Amino acid sequence: MSQYDPQAHYDFLDPQGIKVGELRKGRYFEGTWEVGFIEGDAFHYNGDVAGKLEGLTITRNDPPGEPVTQCTLVLQETVQR
Repeated sequence: MSQYDPQAHYDFLDPQGIKVGELRKGRYFEGTWEVGFIEGDAFHYNGDVAGKLEGLTITRNDPPGEPVTQCTLVLQETVQR
């Protein structure tokens, strides 16, 4: 699946493929701290719009002239109990 599901849980990977957080049902966590969320196609971080969601890619709002930073969402496998 290449489209974001707001009810799913995802690993949030930085451009190097390192897990930096988790997106759980639209809420973004770094460790136990909730620091952001997704609303529509906007990624919010620390109270500000910080990027845009396209498919399973978050493109960060970097300053003009800076390289574009893109992070990837990877669907977490569900555990059947």
